[in-house]
Amino acid sequence: MMNSGVKLHLGCGSKKLPGWINVDAVPELKPDLIHDMSRPLPFADLSAGEVLAEDLLEHFDKYMRYIVFYQWTKVLMVDGIITLRVPNFKKLLWRYFKFGYDKFVDQVFGETMWNSEVYTSHFGGHKWGYSQETLEDFVKQFHIIPTKITLDGLNIELVGRKEKHLSEDDFSKLKVVSLVNNREYPMSFVQERIKNFQLAEEQLSANSKKQPL
Repeated sequence: MMNSGVKLHLGCGSKKLPGWINVDAVPELKPDLIHDMSRPLPFADLSAGEVLAEDLLEHFDKYMRYIVFYQWTKVLMVDGIITLRVPNFKKLLWRYFKFGYDKFVDQVFGETMWNSEVYTSHFGGHKWGYSQETLEDFVKQFHIIPTKITLDGLNIELVGRKEKHLSEDDFSKLKVVSLVNNREYPMSFVQERIKNFQLAEEQLSANSKKQPL
């Protein structure tokens, strides 16, 4: 029997689910909680029974996705369920000639005008691609055991169960491979570089607010 706990619908967009805490970064979409997913979730560790993130993980780059996904799994209870849906990048590549170039590029890089109404800025862009195999391999690093994989049109849906909790120390020891640079980076190195970037970004934002209009 699955543990009880809060149910988090991350990147909800305009789709609000009753009984869930609907979270999104775009205020115009009127979520229950406005939150930038690149920052730690404001929920206690092991407090969520379910996490749902449809069309969200692909919006984080090769390195940031580790930080973000760890936050999602960190708040999830052991034996809790996480459901992901991402574009099937391998299938998208085969659709190039059917889509034509312009529509293909929109599909791959993402549409930043939500429902033709709300501009979502960088939150709407796609920054990484997944196949069924790479998605499974990715979540397993966080002790998420895939229980169901569905290939639906141009999407992959994965349902996984959290087998055990990944400590912050063990997370910092995960490795990310850069084929372009022919390097392997420990997550501690990645975390430090991302944190430094975010601090610089915050300082830049604070300085710009001090400037007279």
